[in-house]
Amino acid sequence: MIRIVKICALFIAASVAVGAQAWTQPPGGVYAKVTQGFSSTDERYSADGAVIPYNVNTEGAFADRSTYVYTEVGLTSRVTLVGQVSYKRLYVTDETFTPTFERRSFAWGTLGLGARVDIGPSFRLAEDALTRVAVNTKVSIPLGYTRNYNPAVGSGQADVEATINIGRSLWPLPGYVQAGVGYRYRTAFFGFSGVTDCTNGTDQNGHACLPVEEADPDFGDEFLVTAEGGAQLGPVLLQLLVDAQWSFRDPASIEESEFVIQPEGFALQRYVRVGAGTTVYLPAELGVSFQMFAAAHAQNALRGAQYFLGVEKKF
Repeated sequence: MIRIVKICALFIAASVAVGAQAWTQPPGGVYAKVTQGFSSTDERYSADGAVIPYNVNTEGAFADRSTYVYTEVGLTSRVTLVGQVSYKRLYVTDETFTPTFERRSFAWGTLGLGARVDIGPSFRLAEDALTRVAVNTKVSIPLGYTRNYNPAVGSGQADVEATINIGRSLWPLPGYVQAGVGYRYRTAFFGFSGVTDCTNGTDQNGHACLPVEEADPDFGDEFLVTAEGGAQLGPVLLQLLVDAQWSFRDPASIEESEFVIQPEGFALQRYVRVGAGTTVYLPAELGVSFQMFAAAHAQNALRGAQYFLGVEKKF
């Protein structure tokens, strides 16, 4: 009976929590997901959390249509390698012109490489198929983009982060819960990104840009929190999600010339996002997912819902 419980619990955890950060992949197992993101807004949150125009000078707007590729590879029964890369497509409109002027930046953004290590045996959970505890580490490496473009596809520096995640299968119910806390160290190393000479707001190729002296914002370290719960009804997984990023330094007011450097991540920001998602599992280990997030609280962050449509597969 104990063996049956373990097998069932592992099956449920694998089916409802694939990609979840408390569970590792089996040795040789591969999980891959391609996600398309959608967000548009003409508002943002100020340093004190008030809703203000995206750019009070131009009455402009911001849109993100970026694509993300994520994969997990099981190295051993306790170690999974994790990787993610993004192709960023950002749009900023300036309504002071007629017709409306649009600045665009298309580029490969950041490569994230890391590992997930099951530390359950250290907590005597090796025999408990229902509970998983893992440490996740990641290094974020810019892929050579120009960080003072306007807009830019990222902040331009390398970051390091680590989280600890605990997950619990709700067997015999077809569901799970998990949560994680972590820390992101924002380094001062900008060597993996570049800058362009900027004169009167454009470079020699006519791309909108910011002065070089504004290209290295002082990003503060961040406290990270995630939580989620899911229930699987036949081939359909339903999720509730929470994602928080909290600067250890108090958010400061953003100058209008600063926030366009990295519209998706200001130098000092705090936010708590809540979301919901669903995944429909198809034959051949395929899945189609949809998720949406909205801010419950935010400081120095964009306003507006974010939507993600993904296709995933297990090998």
